[in-house]
Amino acid sequence: MEAFQIYSIVAVAVLIILVSSIVLVVKQKRVTKQNNSIQAEKKANRRDNFRLRVNIKQSILEVLKVGSIVVNQSDQCEIVNISAGGVGVVSYYDFPLKQSIYVRVHFYLNAEEFSLNGRIVRKAERINKSGFLYGIQFLNLSASDQNRLMKEVFAMENERRKMEII
Repeated sequence: MEAFQIYSIVAVAVLIILVSSIVLVVKQKRVTKQNNSIQAEKKANRRDNFRLRVNIKQSILEVLKVGSIVVNQSDQCEIVNISAGGVGVVSYYDFPLKQSIYVRVHFYLNAEEFSLNGRIVRKAERINKSGFLYGIQFLNLSASDQNRLMKEVFAMENERRKMEII
């Protein structure tokens, strides 16, 4: 009987050590995965400002000027990334980038409304998708608008990181 109790205690101890080891390995893999994700985001974000991937569909791209021609036309666009320096938008407009194109982008980030002036600095066709991806650099961004924008961008990033941890 005593031998059976000793074997039972040893078996329980081995089982506890085994389960603890498995839990530790799983936690280490999760931390490694999060660190790799953060490193990948840092590599992808080698810019002056932190850029956040978003999906803001209810946005308006207002074209102010193309070269010296005043246009003042608006259409819906989708914002796919945002930073204090500019936004990436998807639009169905096909702009010739030989001329300077000045725009105003209207959007909501969380509950904050923004209407920011900018200039298209980059254009890319979307393979297997309709529309064009434009990089818009903000122009004449006031300090208060920049602070509001960064506050909302960081708030969204913090929410995403909280969700990753859970």
